[in-house]
Amino acid sequence: MIKEQFDLKGKVALVIGGRGFLGRRFCAALAEFGAYVYAADLQEASLASKHDPTWVPVDGIIQRNIDVTDADSIKLLIDKIVEEKKKIDILVYAVNISPKDYYLPFTECSLEGWQTITKIELDGLFLVTREVGRVMETQDHGNMIFISSIYGIVGNDQRIYEGSNLAGLYGGHKEIPRKIYSHAAYPAVKGGVISLSRYLAAYWGEKGIRVNCITPGGIAHPGENEEFVKKYSHRTPLGRKAGMNEISGALIYLASDASSYVTGHNLVVDGGWTIW
Repeated sequence: MIKEQFDLKGKVALVIGGRGFLGRRFCAALAEFGAYVYAADLQEASLASKHDPTWVPVDGIIQRNIDVTDADSIKLLIDKIVEEKKKIDILVYAVNISPKDYYLPFTECSLEGWQTITKIELDGLFLVTREVGRVMETQDHGNMIFISSIYGIVGNDQRIYEGSNLAGLYGGHKEIPRKIYSHAAYPAVKGGVISLSRYLAAYWGEKGIRVNCITPGGIAHPGENEEFVKKYSHRTPLGRKAGMNEISGALIYLASDASSYVTGHNLVVDGGWTIW
């Protein structure tokens, strides 16, 4: 009985950010549990995705292009999915962006960089949920899952970034400084994602639309250098970074009927990072 609640057969899932390092794992997990999956993203894969030798492509996932800053692009995609499948049961929003000044000190960050992050990670979420919400309202059911971060609920520990290679790995910087900083727009946006999920959970509850968040801690990436991983792991009660499947498992729980009475929740999967 409980096992059957995790079955996603017959469900139509849309993953925004589906070509990303984490997003494509989400697509694979949803498909493994039986969902019909659309992966929507920019055509160009992220640097983190490109530098991931562990990824093995999964058959059966429908790839679509989308620009989350363009309301027309979003509507075109949603209309096409509804035309093909008549519904959207599950929406996952897993989008991140790193502008060129992402790893600079706060006082050296540009307004343009700040606005790039907020436009894609928060404005885009608004535009996508507004359009998908219209579809789910007509269905009288739906399930939205947003991806936040530990830095959406606690302050950034800037100490762990000295000596890391994240600027090169995720930002494409050729000249990598000894000390980098996590951008201030990131926690601002991720905190907003959590708040929006609670607002929409209350707003759409009577329509049978559930809205939840997943807040991951740091996820192991094969390209990250040993110095950074050691510092991060030391800061975490479980003593390590998360495995990809540990985040995907949380997604399947929230996407399935096993969590049918869960809405407005922020599921923290961080190895204990935020308990200190």
